[in-house]
Amino acid sequence: MEVRGQEGSQSLHDERRKGGLQTLPFIFDETLERAANEVSEKLAVVGFSANMISYLTQQLHMPLTKAANTLTNFGGTASLTPLLGAFLADAFVGRFWIIAVGSIFYQIVNLRWSFLR
Repeated sequence: MEVRGQEGSQSLHDERRKGGLQTLPFIFDETLERAANEVSEKLAVVGFSANMISYLTQQLHMPLTKAANTLTNFGGTASLTPLLGAFLADAFVGRFWIIAVGSIFYQIVNLRWSFLR
């Protein structure tokens, strides 16, 4: 009886060892990757915004207020479009079909813009 109790306590001890400080490096690694991704994205957005304001005001001769409003509208649209796609995919269409239709739409718009130049 004591042997079984010792084996049982040993197996409980082994089960209890999972997690804790052993998994902490993996959690920190994932968190640091996400933080690096966010920092890179923010740097890209700030660089894009500065260049776009310069382009809109100097090349297209827009007033600064209209250029800032255009850039804000672009940023809002770029932020909300993935939410619209996610809603459509979850509610109606399905993940595969929304990706396929979005990719086809993207290619059509790119072809149209390439012919307009």
